[in-house]
Amino acid sequence: MATKNVDQLTWVHDPKDVIVLVNRSQNNYVLDLPTGLCRLDMGRKLRTLRSILKIAQVKELVDTGSLAIE
Repeated sequence: MATKNVDQLTWVHDPKDVIVLVNRSQNNYVLDLPTGLCRLDMGRKLRTLRSILKIAQVKELVDTGSLAIE
């Protein structure tokens, strides 16, 4: 009988690399991420990795103040 190790992690993130991206605008956005499209409606939050800020569309929205980091 084979046993599974459900406690075994395949990836451990650094908590400093995790951010919360918040849509502070009155618009809904569809973010074109390398993993696919992601909808971020007004007032909603997205818990993600800091590396998302390297994506041009996300960087522009953060720079204009439409999206904020918590």
